[in-house]
Amino acid sequence: MIRVGDLVKYIPSPSATFKWERYTDAYKALPGVILREVKAKGTTTRRFEIRWHDGQLSEEWISFLEPFDNSLT
Repeated sequence: MIRVGDLVKYIPSPSATFKWERYTDAYKALPGVILREVKAKGTTTRRFEIRWHDGQLSEEWISFLEPFDNSLT
């Protein structure tokens, strides 16, 4: 269960790996910390505001996030 305050990593969509598609957003500075859950009308999929290690902010769907395991770094 991912929640506010957790460290996360971004997992890009498999379609982003197609050689014909340039997908620069797939490279996030790990880890990111969840600042808040974004409430959106008309959807039941959870979305979060993330502050990445380089200071950038982004909103990401939960399906593109995984808990960050800092034991591997």
